[in-house]
Amino acid sequence: MMRVLVDALPLLGEANIATYLRQLLLSLAAEDGLHEYRLFFRAFRKDTRARIARLSADPRFNQFQTKIVRIPDRLLDWCWTERSLHLPLTEVWLGRPDLFLSTIYMTPVVKRTAVVMIAYDLIPLRFPQFYGDDLPLLMARIRRSIERAVAIIAISERTKRDYVELLGADPTRIHVIYPGVEARFSHKAEEGMQSLVLARYGIRRPYLLYVGSLGPHKNVETLVRVFRRLKQARRIPHQLVLCGQARWGPEVVEATEDLSHSGQCVVLDFIPGSDVPHLYHAADAFAFLSLYEGFGLPPLEAMACGVPVVVSNAGSLPEVVGDAGLQVPPTDDEAIEEAIYKVLTDADLRQELRQRGIRQSSRFIWAESARQTLKVFALARSGP
Repeated sequence: MMRVLVDALPLLGEANIATYLRQLLLSLAAEDGLHEYRLFFRAFRKDTRARIARLSADPRFNQFQTKIVRIPDRLLDWCWTERSLHLPLTEVWLGRPDLFLSTIYMTPVVKRTAVVMIAYDLIPLRFPQFYGDDLPLLMARIRRSIERAVAIIAISERTKRDYVELLGADPTRIHVIYPGVEARFSHKAEEGMQSLVLARYGIRRPYLLYVGSLGPHKNVETLVRVFRRLKQARRIPHQLVLCGQARWGPEVVEATEDLSHSGQCVVLDFIPGSDVPHLYHAADAFAFLSLYEGFGLPPLEAMACGVPVVVSNAGSLPEVVGDAGLQVPPTDDEAIEEAIYKVLTDADLRQELRQRGIRQSSRFIWAESARQTLKVFALARSGP
């Protein structure tokens, strides 16, 4: 038996990293009856401990033991990131794990414990202008994690290449393991529930959908600009539905004000996860025009739900979508407009893309991701 300690802090958030880690953990537990998984939290703040308590009450996660350390991140960063110091009794207060899974780049200095790191993307290096004063610390954490990891799990081939080309990581230590798609994202639609969900949020058909963060690298302002041109020049009847937390994209919300007031755009803040599949099912098309992605879960979810997708050709998105969607340069408004218009107005093309998307999404299976991850764990534990 191997004791695996997982940095579970991302589970307390709402971003795609939380979705990724949640599904990976649950899949590992389902596939692996041999090893013991424990959740590690840095929880100096009282509000963090309250969120941990809520997570522990979730019946899906009460199967995992938790290890909480009440040491300020500032002190841990000084020791682990700035000085690379091994703190006395570190292994004891971590619970003597055999393997530490680093999921958010805060990697301890440990002895006799194998470290496996998960690499998502290097968007901070690609687009440093979107990051503030925290960027140097973040990059220092990433570099320290690379130094300490026996093995690195990259969520796409693009991410692996970035780690090799931009940070000099050893490619022989990097293993590409794609995420899967959750079972709730299926092409089997419930028409009654769709109508209820659309009415709840003031959405009318037909509509073009976006799901994801409204942060600057997601390029949602370009989607809004192109949609406005489609309404004005091509007279499409569609609404634009943006599903993403408004606090991460105030500029996007501001750019949609006139469209929202006229009923042509709906911006949804955080909504229950159970509603999201119904938004996919009822959409005519899904657009995802990111400037860069390390993977891109929303296009995968859309394809699994049988929605035609238009994506940018940036980062890992060509790996995820393949030939199952239309790909466009993320900064070419005319190409984006033409692709979206084509999908919205060509019923035969939409049907073809639906079928292709369902087939493409079936390649991404969480159980297989877990099995490949277990192989990396075994390799890391066995040593070089």
